[in-house]
Amino acid sequence: MTGSLPIIGMGGIMNTEDALEFMLAGATAVAVGTANYVNPKASMEIIQGIKKYLIKHKISNIKKLVGALKK
Repeated sequence: MTGSLPIIGMGGIMNTEDALEFMLAGATAVAVGTANYVNPKASMEIIQGIKKYLIKHKISNIKKLVGALKK
């Protein structure tokens, strides 16, 4: 975590890439809203996509992604 309060990424998260971008920018959690109306399986697909990303990049802990994007 980048500070004393967790950051929750909300708004516009439609796929795995969006969720990962929010996490790299510092979000400790993301909220998937409207995407679930478009695709009821969106949340599960995003979770599976994040898991695949972690495996592909040999990242053992998702916390390593949070705030990994540097200025």
